[in-house]
Amino acid sequence: MKTIDTLVHDMEQTIFGHNGWDKALSDLMSNNISTMAEQRFSKPQEPRGYLSLSGLGTQCERKLWYKINRTNSAEPLPASTLLKFFYGDIIEELVLTIAAVSGHNVTGMQDRMDVHGIKGHRDAVIDGMTVDVKSASPYAFKKFKEGNLREDDPFGYISQLSSYVYAAKDDPKVTNKTHGAFLVIDKVNGSICLDIYDFTEEMKDKEKEVAHLKEMVLTEEPPERSFEPVPQSAKNPNGNEKLAMACSYCDFKKECYPNLRKFVYSDRPLFLTKVVKKPLVAEDLEYSGALQQD
Repeated sequence: MKTIDTLVHDMEQTIFGHNGWDKALSDLMSNNISTMAEQRFSKPQEPRGYLSLSGLGTQCERKLWYKINRTNSAEPLPASTLLKFFYGDIIEELVLTIAAVSGHNVTGMQDRMDVHGIKGHRDAVIDGMTVDVKSASPYAFKKFKEGNLREDDPFGYISQLSSYVYAAKDDPKVTNKTHGAFLVIDKVNGSICLDIYDFTEEMKDKEKEVAHLKEMVLTEEPPERSFEPVPQSAKNPNGNEKLAMACSYCDFKKECYPNLRKFVYSDRPLFLTKVVKKPLVAEDLEYSGALQQD
């Protein structure tokens, strides 16, 4: 019986064509992708005004408070972002199918998990270990590859995965009760890595963490911000300040910074909380709220 230690090597052998293919698994993958497309695109996605296991990982309690208490103030996601989410769905299905074809035991896909009333869906259990599948930029992939995610985890992936490991403590599918792994694909060059973590310490405090968050979202006022603005450019300071990286992806950044301004670069938007020198690109005046005089 194969173990998770050889997972990446075995998957690469399947990609090379050395392990054959499994039509039944392939058909199941196709059906799952079709179902997810219907779920994502058959009707508008509504904001989720409840705590979820994936939300436990956020580094910003203020964001969770907004999610529960000001659900409808969430920014609508652009079509490009919704399509990228679906990319992730497709990659996850493909990766798990390749793992199964490679001879590894893949179970528990999208099982509903629960930690004291907070629910979520795990990605899978592979060879008895809870696994979260990620598609990552080359910058993020390097952190997984080198095992450095604990030192720089702006999206709270460590806490998310530890929550799923904790939720599976009585699950017979999971034989490794203390460890979890990220199975990661570099979405630019296609590299694969497996990043395994020991969550023994995190699991000791999980009940306390859940209780705190449940209590926090019931408060009348939101918590303080977890991240402060940073200089637009550390190398060439001009007095401008931009959102921290984690904040720039937040659905509630405009709620948190009512005077936030958005400038449109060719490769990405830039969100400025303070403008001393106006960037030499177009400003999204509809987002910024009004024509600004600088």
